[in-house]
Amino acid sequence: MIKSCLFAALMAAAALAPAQQLQAPRAIEAGTAPAGVSDPLDTGVMAAHVDAGSLRSWYAAQRRPGMVLYFERKLAQLPPGWRGESRLHIEDKRLVDGKESSRSVTVGVERNVANDAPGSQFAALFQQSLQKEMKREQLTVLDGSVLQRKLSSSGKGGDLEYASLKGGARFVFEVELLNLNGKWELVGTLKDIHSGALVSTVNLAIDGIDSRAAMDRASRALVARLLQSKVA
Repeated sequence: MIKSCLFAALMAAAALAPAQQLQAPRAIEAGTAPAGVSDPLDTGVMAAHVDAGSLRSWYAAQRRPGMVLYFERKLAQLPPGWRGESRLHIEDKRLVDGKESSRSVTVGVERNVANDAPGSQFAALFQQSLQKEMKREQLTVLDGSVLQRKLSSSGKGGDLEYASLKGGARFVFEVELLNLNGKWELVGTLKDIHSGALVSTVNLAIDGIDSRAAMDRASRALVARLLQSKVA
């Protein structure tokens, strides 16, 4: 009797409870994934394929040698610092065996030219932006002016700029901002100081630079293009 009553109560409760709707898992179409989710395996394979033969992979294989950035300045245009430029011309006249003899001596004089060619604020800010992005991408960025002052303190003459770069760095990355018929373009050239080889040349068309944010965007794009460039 008790079992019959209990069975009837359970049947009544089951009839009053809402039916559960079970749905099959939604199939994910091939080649798609939920927003914000990526397949790390596929991403890694694609990245490796893109980087194959690129300057990024080649530079890492070279153990990330040092490089110096020049913005709006070529290697031939000497930077502020100490360099032998002035010449002191000395003339001397004397009597030798009753005859007048003259001689002249030219002496090289080193002078500080730090204030001869001050860089613009724009160039200083852009160079800082480029250096920051290069370091973020794990490029070994050195300060060319520090290398030059270090060598000049040794008292050695000659081409201090080139000698200091060759002794402390492997590459010079020269970047210029050019305007052709009203269109702005960043042009960068990576040069091997030791061999003189042109490792890579990249260019980037831009709308113009009107803020620090625009500088940073242009720097990111140019450095990314450099790292993606192919090395023979």
